[in-house]
Amino acid sequence: MPIYEFRCPSSHLHELNLPMQTEARSAPCPECGADAARLISSPRLSRLGTPQAELIGSTEASAHAPAVVDHVPGAGARRPTPVTSDPRHARLPRP
Repeated sequence: MPIYEFRCPSSHLHELNLPMQTEARSAPCPECGADAARLISSPRLSRLGTPQAELIGSTEASAHAPAVVDHVPGAGARRPTPVTSDPRHARLPRP
């Protein structure tokens, strides 16, 4: 069930879980009892739990606090030369 937001003339904001087929454009305010109008709001996509939603969330989180890098990736990290004991490799040309 979707969550609908309502706001009364006194600016009290509240949410209601209503079926999608409900055409209620207003609901009583739980704080003051006045007739509250339904608001148009964005869907809560970040609560989906899908890999795409998690990626969006992690991207937004890293935008204002990026990870600090203390060295250039790959610089100074040389791969060790592999050592082989195969006698056929001894006959190969050397650079």
